Amino acid sequence: MKNHKIFFLITFLFIVSLLSISLYIGGCGGGASEKGSPSSPKKILPPEEGCWTGVFPGWGEYEDTVTQEGLIDFENLAGKGSAISSVSNFWGRRTASAKQMNIISDYGAIPNLRFMPWGDPYWDALCYQPDYDLEKIIDGDFDLFLIRWADTIRNYKKPVMINFGVEMNGNWFPWSGVFQGGGTTDEYGDPDKADGPEKFVDAYRHIIDLFRARDVNNVTWLFHVNNESFPDESWNSISAYYPGDDYIDWIGVSTYGAMYADEEWVNFEDLMDPVYDELTSDFPDKPLMIAEWGVREGETADLKARFYTDFFNLLQTKYTGIKMEIYYHDKFDPGDGSTANMLIDSSPQCLKAYQDGIGSDYFIKTIDESQ
Repeated sequence: MKNHKIFFLITFLFIVSLLSISLYIGGCGGGASEKGSPSSPKKILPPEEGCWTGVFPGWGEYEDTVTQEGLIDFENLAGKGSAISSVSNFWGRRTASAKQMNIISDYGAIPNLRFMPWGDPYWDALCYQPDYDLEKIIDGDFDLFLIRWADTIRNYKKPVMINFGVEMNGNWFPWSGVFQGGGTTDEYGDPDKADGPEKFVDAYRHIIDLFRARDVNNVTWLFHVNNESFPDESWNSISAYYPGDDYIDWIGVSTYGAMYADEEWVNFEDLMDPVYDELTSDFPDKPLMIAEWGVREGETADLKARFYTDFFNLLQTKYTGIKMEIYYHDKFDPGDGSTANMLIDSSPQCLKAYQDGIGSDYFIKTIDESQ
């Protein structure tokens, strides 16, 4: 009997040891759940003084051909590096890879990943696409794809900004409210809310909730609007699309000057004044950024150069709530037979105005990831 007691004691201690080892390994990552252990949040915070600077150089037809050479070339051209760089993910391509983010982070910037829920033919079909109806996102039709992205970003571990459905208050993308029910109120959700904006809110919340369920804590969520709403109606207001303070970290706005040959020239201050007042009033507790900006050559190079000069001066003096800016450095055919030359070196005069403006110490080229 004594030997049996010793045997049972040894067996008990052996089982306890195995359990302890298993728990230890699980806590260190081995044998962890599919989601993995939660990581410390890595949000991108606004600088106390100044403004982060960034670039979006187009990156080709799908806006995803990222190269370090392109980022370095822009740095050499501008005379200052970029703290953040935008890159798109067109959902029709079904890619969920860290390759683009790694190229940007290896350069020394943080990626701003633009989730674009549309499919081929992309730029030739700026209208409603039933395969990418926002209700399909809400209903979970894209969950497997989003889970791949969530796991990819969690394993990437470094800070990422995600920007879903850019410029949704416009009328040129399939996810725009105008194509998702517009101002009707009786075909989806709350009968007191316009269907188009309400679908967008629910779709964005669904994505963020899914990421949170996968323990993805290194994402900073951006709400990115256009500076003007098209159509300019109450149901299509910026605030109608807002997912809420509990979901969104930054507010971004596209503020483009003239891009088309027949477009009236507008000064930066006239573009920015109305939307800046609106954003600071509606979202007083959120940092603001200009998520896209740029301008083509006017009738003379002096107009574009002055636009640059005004932009950089006014961000330091009047629009001090703007804590990040991302320039769209590219040229393209806007469909009217002309070329929209948004490059900062479209003329020596424009390049000098950009270099002089961005050269101020107010504009910061590196985001401290330890913040």
